[in-house]
Amino acid sequence: MNLRKTQRQISQWIGNYLTYNRSEQRGIAVLSLVLLGVIIFQVLIPAETFQKPPDFRLFASGIDSFEASWKRAADSDSVARINRYIKYRSKPAGWHFDTVSAKSGIRKPPLVVDLNRADTFELQQLRGIGPAFARRIVAYRDRLRGFHDVGQLLEVFGMDTARYAMIEANLTVTRDSVHPIDLNAVTFKELLRHPYFPFAITKGIMIYRQKNKRFADIGELRKIDGVNDSLFRRMIIYLRIGP
Repeated sequence: MNLRKTQRQISQWIGNYLTYNRSEQRGIAVLSLVLLGVIIFQVLIPAETFQKPPDFRLFASGIDSFEASWKRAADSDSVARINRYIKYRSKPAGWHFDTVSAKSGIRKPPLVVDLNRADTFELQQLRGIGPAFARRIVAYRDRLRGFHDVGQLLEVFGMDTARYAMIEANLTVTRDSVHPIDLNAVTFKELLRHPYFPFAITKGIMIYRQKNKRFADIGELRKIDGVNDSLFRRMIIYLRIGP
């Protein structure tokens, strides 16, 4: 009797824990199908289908070779640039580096500007000389009646020694372009316009000429008050004694 009771208890336990309702049965069926699909997928699809990540170590030698050639090319270009700069800095003042000329092996000749013949456009080729400064130089040249020496450019308003030093090697003058003044025929206004003849000295010259009728010799200028040796040497370049 006890054996039957035990059997009934076991059957009851199995019925409680190992039987499934319809919902649970459907879930087990779906899970089984998924597991079966995974197994079939692993069996049918070869492992080689999945690509391995690239191994860049295979390209290490090629990369190193490219970097080395690139570095040599960069170093060569830098050296070439430095050499061009050194050659440019070693050229005399007024020489201008031109890439087209350099490639063809032709160098531009040094720039030379004649202060007595250049117009404002030619003067602007000089370093530091713009349109306004070029017009000022031409105006001073007209008052001066021609440059006798390139150093007279320092007398132009605004010209300093630093700017003059940059262009001195590019300057020249044709002295036959200087036009002297006839000391015995010049008028007061004409002489006063010249930068070397201030008002007091111009007045003294006119008074002296009126008293003595004319200048017989340019050396008589030394008798005018204010005419010292330095000014006299500058004046006589622009004076002559007419008949």
